[in-house]
Amino acid sequence: MAFVSAAAAAAAFLPGVSSAARAGTPLLSLQRQPLAGSLRAAAQGSSASSGQVVMESKVKAKKKKGSGAGNLPGAIDAEIREAQDYLAIDEQEPVPENFPFEILDEEGMSVVILKRDYKDEKIEVIVSMPNLEGGPEFDDEEDEGEGKNASKDDEDEDEDEDESAGDSSVSLKVTVSKGSGPKLEFTCTAFREEITIDDMLIVENAAAEGDEKFPYEGPEFTELPVNVQKGLFKYLEQRGITLPTTNYMHDYMVTKQTKEYVGWMTKLKDFVRQ
Repeated sequence: MAFVSAAAAAAAFLPGVSSAARAGTPLLSLQRQPLAGSLRAAAQGSSASSGQVVMESKVKAKKKKGSGAGNLPGAIDAEIREAQDYLAIDEQEPVPENFPFEILDEEGMSVVILKRDYKDEKIEVIVSMPNLEGGPEFDDEEDEGEGKNASKDDEDEDEDEDESAGDSSVSLKVTVSKGSGPKLEFTCTAFREEITIDDMLIVENAAAEGDEKFPYEGPEFTELPVNVQKGLFKYLEQRGITLPTTNYMHDYMVTKQTKEYVGWMTKLKDFVRQ
């Protein structure tokens, strides 16, 4: 298990799949940049044996023949069917026996909360929807008849997407608290083979009403001594922030994203048909 600080990267937290989870030795790099979140309902394989599956809106900047406001219900129905088709074959892995957290998943919410007690501490992790990179798009009718050049462009794009498919990630906000004292808050990005710490804060108790304060927040995480950074990586690992945990949550959040997408599209369909 290894963590990697986002040293030279402009890290971003929370708005949100990729190759199967691997338990091998992660890569160590000090220059990983969390992916920018995008509005997609997408899913890529959730187990070592599953292939990559991606769902996203067929609506693009260039209108299709026959598209328009009058066809909106049909377009929504098509999106819902595609998402449901994925869910029908999606084999969500059961929670591992040694999974250290309780999973709190509320329908309609964009995050999942993990909780556990560790010695005299309470650990809470807010897991965002996945940030997805790569994966093939659904074919558009507008691409038909564009000839060999279009086919070649598609092949080149597929190669680029395959190379970047392993960079999907989930963002985590980890809070470690002890009683009524201050808390430690970590902002992390979990890739398939590494976990970065993008930021770390010591959060004091809220000041009394009307007593505004401006506490010193400490240096940027990447400005801390290397030994301190390594120690904080180990600190989180001991509290359950490990690759097996984050990889399981990565796949869990992909399925949740698809379910929430179906619910959102269904509400949209109901509204426009009223």
